[in-house]
Amino acid sequence: MKNRQLVLLWLFIVGVGISIFWGTLIVVDPLGIWHFPIIKGFNNYKVSQPAYLDFFKPYEYRMVKPDVVFLGSSRVYVGLCPDDYPDESVKVYNMGMSSLSIRDAYQYLKFMIRVHKPKKVYLGLDFFQFNKENFIRNRNGFSQQRLDKISGNWFSYMAYKLQETARLRGMVKDTFLNSQKEPNQVLFYKGWDIRRGKFLQSDHKIYERIMNDFLEKYQSFILHEESFSCLEKIIETTKSEGVELVVFFNPISSDLLSTIWISAQYDKFEAVKMRVAQFLDYCDFAFINDKTTNLNLFYDCSHYRAQLGSFIFYALNCPEQKSKNYTLEKLRYYLLSKNYGGQTLDKKTRVKDLKLFKNNFRRDAPLKTF
Repeated sequence: MKNRQLVLLWLFIVGVGISIFWGTLIVVDPLGIWHFPIIKGFNNYKVSQPAYLDFFKPYEYRMVKPDVVFLGSSRVYVGLCPDDYPDESVKVYNMGMSSLSIRDAYQYLKFMIRVHKPKKVYLGLDFFQFNKENFIRNRNGFSQQRLDKISGNWFSYMAYKLQETARLRGMVKDTFLNSQKEPNQVLFYKGWDIRRGKFLQSDHKIYERIMNDFLEKYQSFILHEESFSCLEKIIETTKSEGVELVVFFNPISSDLLSTIWISAQYDKFEAVKMRVAQFLDYCDFAFINDKTTNLNLFYDCSHYRAQLGSFIFYALNCPEQKSKNYTLEKLRYYLLSKNYGGQTLDKKTRVKDLKLFKNNFRRDAPLKTF
């Protein structure tokens, strides 16, 4: 009898311990993969989320089962707020990922169709996605094996989810402590980056750093044919599955557009747009106009805010909007007068000429409008 009581006591203690362990992980939910309700000051500030988009978004997608999905790079998940979507009767989710390649976008599309086929997918394209380096690079966090397991049957899905949840125990403390400091702050909502998307003005330090990063990257840009092949696969898959596909080029600031010119890559950008136009109609927001010159609409030179994102929704859902490829001859003439000729310039010279270019353009050039 005594031994039986000891066994029962031991089982009770173990059961309580296991319950506390899993209960804490699921309630704190450091990456939001269980969709446990937000408790201010306890689990609202999921500090690790920005670095683990590929980890938590597939789980969220399976739970939300959206009708409308936004797919693309960080520009998509920063700039497009699901609640700004004009049709309030549908469920919307932002499936944007950092530096998403067209190759990975195709894999995510197939994942979404396997888990829950959306009715409409908005695909935001960027110039850098047609760069060889972006296409062939294995993005940190992306795993086809994980997508296959998350899209499996309910039993295998739950078993894998519990296995991955156990690995998140090291994030519990940071989530709780940061939630105590920021009880009213939530980082992601339906896949949308709230903090950057709602930011009221540009972050000048980040702005300058990203400008310099892109100046370097554009110098080594190599157009990659397989990017177009993958885009064709996306188009063919959506057609065969009966999913409506809406394609657009994300807006970027006039400053970042200027770096494409300074790097002597704008002809390639125009060639990409013309090539995409052979596959399907799309909307182009990546040109210099009254929106892209308004830096208040951007978090930094690369990421537009939700205010501009709401305009994109309006433009994409207006029947009078038509696909266009835009050129500004004034930009071409300016660069020819500087005689860049495609040569590689040192950073100091490029930044100096870029400032001169921006000042000259903004003062004299007429702006196209949407």
